[in-house]
Amino acid sequence: MALGIHSKARQRFPVVNGIFYPESPVILASKLSSWGLKAGSAAPGGQAILAPHGAWDLTGSIAAQAFAEVQKKDGKPDVKRVLLLGTCHNSSDEGIYLSESASFAPGLRVDQKMNRHLASCSTLIRVNDIPHLSEHSLEVLLPLVKYCFPKVKIVPILMSGKRPVLISGLAKALRICLEKYMEETLIVISSTVSQNPDPAIALSMAEDFRSILEATDTQTYLARFAAGRINACGGALLGALLESGLLEGKRFTSLCPLSQSMGDDGETVYYGAFGA
Repeated sequence: MALGIHSKARQRFPVVNGIFYPESPVILASKLSSWGLKAGSAAPGGQAILAPHGAWDLTGSIAAQAFAEVQKKDGKPDVKRVLLLGTCHNSSDEGIYLSESASFAPGLRVDQKMNRHLASCSTLIRVNDIPHLSEHSLEVLLPLVKYCFPKVKIVPILMSGKRPVLISGLAKALRICLEKYMEETLIVISSTVSQNPDPAIALSMAEDFRSILEATDTQTYLARFAAGRINACGGALLGALLESGLLEGKRFTSLCPLSQSMGDDGETVYYGAFGA
């Protein structure tokens, strides 16, 4: 595994602000507030949410419902770390990628200690900023993290590929590294629910995804994902989280009705928000 050269000054800058979400901090804060989010509020760790990663005019209010669910809960300890798991859309090289950057705009520091721990767990996990630089799947959720939990550290993780070995490798690393720290960690999966050129098939797959996730049935989920009957963009990462066992005793709940849109490639895409 390549540990990379860490620079205390290195920052990952936004690439889709003004395109996928507002560039103006004032407009951005107004939008998040209008969706019911509270700025700088405390919330307990030990939670996981699934939020979509499309443009905010399609998915922003849905993602906000996932974060609002975290803010609704009381308890200690507070969230100190947000682990962000997203799909790498722009790399053909399979792997799991951590970031070399010290921070991600808008001013969120990377948890370098957790980065090093994760990188030591598997040769499939690499510290490499290149996949992160142009990827939107995590970037579109960062303003929500910053608005809700401005003092947390983040652990941005991208996965390219969906083979079982990658899912199991990440599951093992998550279990090893987070088992003792889960109660102070929020896990955020950046994912759609389904997509297919046939609207009826897309809907059927979305409903299956929701029912299996609400049952938090790990084996059924992994089997259907391997068979292509679950094709969420982010589904491999969700599979790794389920396989890790970190959510033992918890169940995902659907937080809003499924939402549909038409992708640029003509596919029907379904989005949703879930919390555990």
